Amino acid sequence: MMNQSWGTPQTQNNGAGQDTPVSILLAHRDMSKTTTWYQALQMDARFRVTSMANDAQDFRSKLASSPEVILLDATVFDGPKTLIDALTSITGAVYLIVPPNVSEELIAQFKQAPAVKLVYPGDVNLAEFMTRAYSDALSLRRTVPAVNQQAWAGGRTGGVIGGLRIITVWSRAGGTGKTTIAAALSQAVARRSLKTLLIGLGSPDVMPLQIGLQPEPNILSWFSNPTDDGLRASIQTAGDLHVLAGFPDILSEAQGDKPAEAKGSITELVTSSAYSGYAAIVLDTPAGGIAPRAVSAANTWLMVARPTVADVWASVEAFRTVTQKSAGQHRITPGNIFVILNQRTNGMLTPDEWHRAADAACRKMGLGVGFPPVVSVIPYVPEVPLAQDNGRSALDASDEFARPILKLADMLFGNVVGAPAQPDAAKTVRFGPIKIRTK
Repeated sequence: MMNQSWGTPQTQNNGAGQDTPVSILLAHRDMSKTTTWYQALQMDARFRVTSMANDAQDFRSKLASSPEVILLDATVFDGPKTLIDALTSITGAVYLIVPPNVSEELIAQFKQAPAVKLVYPGDVNLAEFMTRAYSDALSLRRTVPAVNQQAWAGGRTGGVIGGLRIITVWSRAGGTGKTTIAAALSQAVARRSLKTLLIGLGSPDVMPLQIGLQPEPNILSWFSNPTDDGLRASIQTAGDLHVLAGFPDILSEAQGDKPAEAKGSITELVTSSAYSGYAAIVLDTPAGGIAPRAVSAANTWLMVARPTVADVWASVEAFRTVTQKSAGQHRITPGNIFVILNQRTNGMLTPDEWHRAADAACRKMGLGVGFPPVVSVIPYVPEVPLAQDNGRSALDASDEFARPILKLADMLFGNVVGAPAQPDAAKTVRFGPIKIRTK
């Protein structure tokens, strides 16, 4: 199948007992059509149109917001090949409209992408679409946590994991080891042949020193030139991992505190990174400061906490902030929030004890949802800080530390299949039944 033209035949909860609106991306070459769709959808409280696109480049960049539902007219792309390439990297439920002369064989190929729920030849019946899309979105919200628990237990998810992961590694408490986890996870993912970018947001950012890099260039280089060229010029490499170091001091952090729509915002940085082809973007997010900007740009939250009562309360308050106070300001669904208990030693709370306490606090606060699962318990390993002091990866310091990190990477991103014949050759990763070339 070549890149022929289209003319040729061929439950998140709002805290009040109601589901939050389903976020939708609309994409059609004819903007008058997306406007018509938008006018119909905005009358239905079940949906919230988050963005619209009318060409392939704009469509790809707006995927960074992780819409739950995508209504996509195929002619946004210049042919079936580029469309299929895009479909294999989408997170969310896709409802695809194809030209009426497209063959059944080609339609069957589109349906092989796990994200594609329905294919409409010619046009879409909006009323039927809204009923189906809403039902599918709520089903996905309910099933994602169970599927991820299965993956953590060693099962296979059969294609649920896919698309771009934008991970904020964040907790409200300081000293939990967020930077250590963010760096180690990023290196583990990069070693699985996924193009990975680790973005430091600390001030001053110690992360580059811990993995053998320099404080400069750093994120200020990108702020001075917030373009694709500026991003490339600001990145350092640690093996397969690409790294954008954070702020050199606390005063410079203010440059990142901009609204999502502003030029040079954290959201623009993430969107630019996504368009540059990264399959994984990890934000090492500080406890305070610009943390809300990082959370709003992400679609996955790793909540790092110590197995202590104090961290239970700090974590519950952070969870309430994200799910209630900041509801609608981010793309993180409950199924994409995971707890990592770090630095555990004998005598500290067990995972079950910690989670029961957090769950009880959620009920006491009337959040209406259960607390996210503890998916990883990482012991305190003295070799880790010693390695970091010498600029060596924590991932290589100890098998005891590396094992849960590697398992976490497997849960979030699946397994690499195949191997490149040459160092520069294309690498492949499996997401369910499909393979995606990376790097």
